[in-house]
Amino acid sequence: MQRVTFFVSIFLIVLLTNGTHSKNPGLKSRITSNGLNYAVNVALDVLSKDITKKAIPDQHDKSGSVSYDITGMKITKFTKPTSTVSLQPGGLMWRTSNIDIGLHGDFHYKYKKGIIRISDHGRFDLTGSGITIAINLKIGMDSMGRPTISSSTCSCSVRSTGIKFHGGRAWIYNLFRGKVAKKLKSSIEGENGLLCKQLTKLVNVDGARKLAQLPVSVKFARKFLLDYSFLSKPAFSSGFMETYHKGEVNWYGGHGNIPFDAPPLPAGSSSSKMLYLWLSDFLFNTMSYTAFSHGFLTYNVTDKNIPGGILNTTCKNMCIGKLIPKIGQMFPNSQVMLNLRSSTMPNMTAFNATTKVDADGEIKFYATKGKGKVDYFLTLSANMSTTISITVKNEKVFARVLKLPINVHVKDSKIGHLNDFMLNFIVKKIITTFVEPKLNELGGNGFPLPIIGSVHFANTELLIHQNSLLIATDVKYLQ
Repeated sequence: MQRVTFFVSIFLIVLLTNGTHSKNPGLKSRITSNGLNYAVNVALDVLSKDITKKAIPDQHDKSGSVSYDITGMKITKFTKPTSTVSLQPGGLMWRTSNIDIGLHGDFHYKYKKGIIRISDHGRFDLTGSGITIAINLKIGMDSMGRPTISSSTCSCSVRSTGIKFHGGRAWIYNLFRGKVAKKLKSSIEGENGLLCKQLTKLVNVDGARKLAQLPVSVKFARKFLLDYSFLSKPAFSSGFMETYHKGEVNWYGGHGNIPFDAPPLPAGSSSSKMLYLWLSDFLFNTMSYTAFSHGFLTYNVTDKNIPGGILNTTCKNMCIGKLIPKIGQMFPNSQVMLNLRSSTMPNMTAFNATTKVDADGEIKFYATKGKGKVDYFLTLSANMSTTISITVKNEKVFARVLKLPINVHVKDSKIGHLNDFMLNFIVKKIITTFVEPKLNELGGNGFPLPIIGSVHFANTELLIHQNSLLIATDVKYLQ
């Protein structure tokens, strides 16, 4: 049962009381009733397969003049129950019914009072049938933006119990097994019974401790950190649970200082899929800002990146020195190096089923000859508006450039007036040959979504809304 409760808790909350959030989230998730009930059924499937392999801790205690040991306990029978999750204000009600269970173990006791000493040992088989448990789970957040979980109420009923003793004086004990079974039944069921006490401890102590250790950020691409901590407590409706996350990308090992806020995310009312994830433009733009502010968006392009000798200043066929004769005349037998640098933060915008990235930058030209000899001679201003294709696969978001139009003009020249048309031709050749493949390589690495490792998407749809991407999907749990 411990594994079940913990799995359900993590699945319900991580995917990743009504509350308002002062800041718009960069990431929002919606887990529907379908998703919640799927999580519970998967957990029960796991439990049904594993529970008979699990040993139960030995029990040692003393009551008055009797000390006893119950050892070697194993579950011999477990019937998968029916289970449902219902959404309530502030949390969930998990109800599971028709549990049938069998338990085998060894017992040993000693009775000592004065000169009277009695001891015996043997085996027992315990059965319980028609067990129904309902537990209310409250889900919130702590001061660090981590999810919290607690149990507010628990109820338990047992249709019947039975016990049979073997070995030792079993024939005597079995004369009273009806009374023993009745006593066991009364000690198990009810809000203060053994099962509810154990479940409540499991949620309030073990579950709470594990969630307090849950990471709310993930490192990716070696330099970046995605922060998906909660901005507010989850919100609950009759058909789904929503969680609101910071959804901000910062420099790994640094501190976030994003100078802009997330736009509002669309509300939406769909609940036919198990899981919905809204990814704001803000999430991607914080990554862009972080990369830009840490000098990550700069690159030197040399003849190693561009095949065919196009960056040579002297050649017989086609090269930059032939296309722009002034470069060939002033820097013969050299190679040109281009320093590409963003001058502003690239900005992503989603709208009308389209995703675009607008960027401005500079391209500086240097003539290199031999070791250490570098001559600066030209700076171009560049602007581009890129259309990209977004896809979702293996719980990652991937991007690919569809159109990469770029326009350049001379900002500074040490070699006199140059023709913008020819400069645009050369730059577009470089963009097509090197920059576009490089961007597609980066987009092909994928952007990680905050999903636990055993959960995989199925029947996934990607929709582009104003200022956001919406991933609507079912999920599958694979061990």
